Amino acid sequence: MEHNLSRRDWLKGGTALAGAILMGSRANAQSMTVPGFVPTPENPLRLGSNENPYGVSIAARQAIIDSFDTAHQYGRGSRRALTKVLAEMESVDEKNIIFSGGSGEILKTLGLITAVEGGSVLTADPTYHGLTRYAINRKVPIKRVPVNDTMTIDLDMLKAAYTDDVSIIYLVNPNNPLPTIMEKNKLKDFCLEMSKKCLVFIDEAYHEYVNNPDYETMVPLACSNENIVVARTASKIHGFAGVRLGIGYGSVKWLEKIREYMTGSASHLAISGAVASYQDTATQDFCRRKNQQSLKITYDLFDKHNVRYVKSNTNFVFFETGIDVNEVREKFRENGIIVGRPFPPYLNWCRVSMGKPEDMEYFSKIYEKIFI
Repeated sequence: MEHNLSRRDWLKGGTALAGAILMGSRANAQSMTVPGFVPTPENPLRLGSNENPYGVSIAARQAIIDSFDTAHQYGRGSRRALTKVLAEMESVDEKNIIFSGGSGEILKTLGLITAVEGGSVLTADPTYHGLTRYAINRKVPIKRVPVNDTMTIDLDMLKAAYTDDVSIIYLVNPNNPLPTIMEKNKLKDFCLEMSKKCLVFIDEAYHEYVNNPDYETMVPLACSNENIVVARTASKIHGFAGVRLGIGYGSVKWLEKIREYMTGSASHLAISGAVASYQDTATQDFCRRKNQQSLKITYDLFDKHNVRYVKSNTNFVFFETGIDVNEVREKFRENGIIVGRPFPPYLNWCRVSMGKPEDMEYFSKIYEKIFI
């Protein structure tokens, strides 16, 4: 069956028709916008991995398809084109940008560098474990500083925990699984001060979702200072989770070192798709609007039942369960919903990713069925 979906149809978004066309009639369709879809434990709503439920944009899909014509050739020009797009977007020099097969490649590479060159990693707890888990497996010591009472990374406590053996300070902003941010001016000062002692690495995977005046990217700082590196990913708002593209920003010295240790690379298909996707601001705006609608549905549910939760700067919410999260996950899975994995020490809390608004309405219905 052939579907013709115009850009206007796509940007309207959220309707059952658009959802059905985008996802087709595949048996693994996983959205309440698809006619006839019934979530089951075997084919559930995916609300556990912080994916973009709208997927890769039409513009990016077409660019990826077109790139197959030159996929058999080395060294095509798309990499240069994407570097130019991002440099202009961030107002930085092209030499301060590198690409990887997903941002996890950069995180793991920095963990490997620490293992080879020595030192420890200082980070918050809890936070995303891409760097730390890889480093631990290579016997790198990890120093963890608990978040504060507002579930925010405490930069003063991190500074106090620094010792001379620390070679990398690893920050995630916005954080994950706690969708909080670090105040921009305090983070700037921290980066400038601590980068004189070690590398300060900031993972900004959810950058495009933030709508908070207290937030600011550290990309310009990374590109104008020696020991600051920022990672971004196309996996979130651009829907490239399975396509794989990461972006690193930093000094030439650090980017050359990352290249030297990195064993993977970004594919021609991913780079070509990203050239289109990063310039497709209308689709990004659409995804942000729908994400805000889904967040409101989720907030309204928790407010209605006096459930504690963390207001989000991302595409997920962290909420208190009152019981072990593994039990919560099992109950949701029995009702056709996947939610986030356990995040110690918050084992009586759960992370739920934002699906389409219709998906979050279903989540609300199941939540009330199970817990109310």
